[in-house]
Amino acid sequence: MLHRNFFHTITVLAVVSLSAFTSAARAGGDHFKVYLNNKLIIEQSILGTFTIQQLQLDKANVNDKLTFHYSHCGEIGKSRKIAVRDARGKLVREWKFADARGRQSGMEIPVKELLELKQEGLQFVYSAQQLPKGMALAALVMADKRTGWLPSASGWIVKAMLSGWDHPPVGLI
Repeated sequence: MLHRNFFHTITVLAVVSLSAFTSAARAGGDHFKVYLNNKLIIEQSILGTFTIQQLQLDKANVNDKLTFHYSHCGEIGKSRKIAVRDARGKLVREWKFADARGRQSGMEIPVKELLELKQEGLQFVYSAQQLPKGMALAALVMADKRTGWLPSASGWIVKAMLSGWDHPPVGLI
């Protein structure tokens, strides 16, 4: 009887321990967050495939700051860099960050510096000692006064305002 209780206790402990490690493995992995002036705008986990989201900035954001946080399975990286690369992968601009102390992992970039990059097809790429080849985090879209989101053809008046009243879009009047 004593032998049976001992075996039962060991089995229960093994199952509990195994399930704890299994759920921790699923919950782990790399993830990142992007903040604009301390407001969370992008958060993604890197488990398998993920979608690169667009980050749109314009002149109204000139005094703002972007802050990136990247976690390698719960750990902050060493020798961290955020690069902006063009569509061909060519380095356009790079920021290097000191190794973080404690939980302060934020990598801050002034939006003003990004607005000076007058190119299209740019991406933010994070790299660190733990991720030397880098990981594309988000696409950078520079907006100006002529860009706008038009949800349907009924937005012709907005198109006319952006392109000039004297030439409204053809076929929408």
